[in-house]
Amino acid sequence: MTDTNHTWRDAQSIDLNGLRVTLSEPIAIGRSRGYFWFPNLWRMPNGDLLATISPVADIHMSSIPYLVTWSRDGGLSWSEPIVTNDGGQTLLQLSNGDAILLPYILRPRPQGMGAPYNLIPAATRDVAYVPSGVTITGWPGPAKTIVPGLDMESFAFNGQTLQLQDGSYLATVYGALRDLPGDRIFAVQSSDGVHWAIYSLIADNMCGVVGKEGPNESALLRLNDGRILCVFRVGSRANYGQCWSSDEGKSWSAPVTMDGVFSVQPSLATRADGVIALGGGRPGLYLWLNADGSGLTWQAIDMQAHHNACHPNEAIARYTDHNHQQQTSAYTEVVAVDETHFLYLYDRLANGWHPIPEAMDDTNSVWLVRVSVER
Repeated sequence: MTDTNHTWRDAQSIDLNGLRVTLSEPIAIGRSRGYFWFPNLWRMPNGDLLATISPVADIHMSSIPYLVTWSRDGGLSWSEPIVTNDGGQTLLQLSNGDAILLPYILRPRPQGMGAPYNLIPAATRDVAYVPSGVTITGWPGPAKTIVPGLDMESFAFNGQTLQLQDGSYLATVYGALRDLPGDRIFAVQSSDGVHWAIYSLIADNMCGVVGKEGPNESALLRLNDGRILCVFRVGSRANYGQCWSSDEGKSWSAPVTMDGVFSVQPSLATRADGVIALGGGRPGLYLWLNADGSGLTWQAIDMQAHHNACHPNEAIARYTDHNHQQQTSAYTEVVAVDETHFLYLYDRLANGWHPIPEAMDDTNSVWLVRVSVER
């Protein structure tokens, strides 16, 4: 699947306040003439990397397919993808070594909401579809209907998961409740990764973080001081909001707006020394770094400019209007791989949100950068 590339090649170094950052030349992990975007990335316990990529248009579907691909050499080469359904944006690592690709869009269930998921048995690359699915109970009200007659609710699993101190698991779901304005994010808790219950409200449209949508796509991270940080989207071109929990996700601080950090689906990762990386963008592609482990102050690196400097023949055009004409979804992923390095994943869209015309000699592609961070 991947372009041939047998080693990381450092392309530039950037000095920040207290940090030196070295960015590798971006490598393309895959290309397609069809839809090939909204990538996700995780590092498995054995060091393998797992990526999922959406091969379909950005439309409402009750069952969403994803391409699943693996790397055993730190991201330099990738397996031919397989196709799975109902699970590709959120991964839960279980304490027994198994992993669950949680579903995105949820469906009505007699006891709440749920959907099929995919199970990855420990130390394997097998992806097994489990139609019985996960369930979430304890909802405070019915969900808003997005598409009448379609077997789907407005709520979806999204973002990153954590294991709590009692051994149970924490994840986030977002969506809209019927007759209430705007999106909201709930924390959900499970002891087995299959049976979930509403645990707490993280943020709603009254949280004070300004955006047209209300809180939705989010990321979770446990800080070195034990608190849990949540960063979330409120709009396509709005600054992120953030809040903290000091009691294992049972309650959350009042959300605040992040300064100069934006805008769609955030991704968080941290190292043992407390350096935090945050991926996001729109407009543009950015990596933000927090050196002191608090999640309060961030220093920006323009990853779109880095891509364009390294690959001028496959440059990502700058944002020009409000009709999804930019050449990236700005859905990024960042993961920590060791004490020095992060990986940053993003997409390039040849023709924006639209299919590639027959006459256009180009491809959609997903790219990976190795980020070295030294104090």
